[in-house]
Amino acid sequence: MQPAASPLAPNPAPAAAPAPIADRDAALRRLLDKYRIAGEGRIVADGDGWALATPAGHRALLPWRCERRFVELRRLVESRTLEDVSTLRFAALDHAGLRSLRAQMLRELDLCAFVAGAEVASVFAVCDRDRAANVVAALANGVRASVECSVLLPAGNRPVDRHEIIARRGVGSDRVVDTQVPQASIYAFGAGGERRFTDTDAELYGLGEDDVALVRAAMAVLQGAPVAAGWDERRRRLDAQVSAVFASDQTRSRVQV
Repeated sequence: MQPAASPLAPNPAPAAAPAPIADRDAALRRLLDKYRIAGEGRIVADGDGWALATPAGHRALLPWRCERRFVELRRLVESRTLEDVSTLRFAALDHAGLRSLRAQMLRELDLCAFVAGAEVASVFAVCDRDRAANVVAALANGVRASVECSVLLPAGNRPVDRHEIIARRGVGSDRVVDTQVPQASIYAFGAGGERRFTDTDAELYGLGEDDVALVRAAMAVLQGAPVAAGWDERRRRLDAQVSAVFASDQTRSRVQV
């Protein structure tokens, strides 16, 4: 007879944690292989935005449309959890070494249309050259948007953004109420100073939030996902809208787009 297992026997060793991913293209290749998606491409900078370089040419990427917080804001509007949306209040603060003012405007104007479900129809803007801009946008469905962008943060500071929806009934935000800066999931305090960790994707462990969104957007393009339909035409429209913002600043007048 075999002796009974001791109740004090040690538990089996836990499975090793997945190795962190440090490269966007390697992460994309891993997902394509895992889900057996045909196609290949590299994520590259493309003017004021991003693109997927494929053998057939460049395909526009709008990675913020794959971020969970913006998908959930859009769902609040579509489901009428927020009734009769009237105003969007968006703000994004970066430093010049991270993102240009034009790139900021491209992202925020697209988020206006994505969240509210209607195209930007006109803009009125006041800019401080290529450093900061305040924009009031009118959407085709009557919603008004206030968009503030700046690249005046000191180098090395973390980006700060906030996206708020104001409706006749209800308010939605991608940040915790009264939070002034983005929060991290884990804070570690040691001899080397403060370190923050926020992993938002179990399959892309180790990549930052922006890189995760880029990889997911590239995957959506290659698999023909509905969320990526029309991104090339959308990018051309956004470039025209950003140009309209600076034209409005020059003429001090509202510009139709």
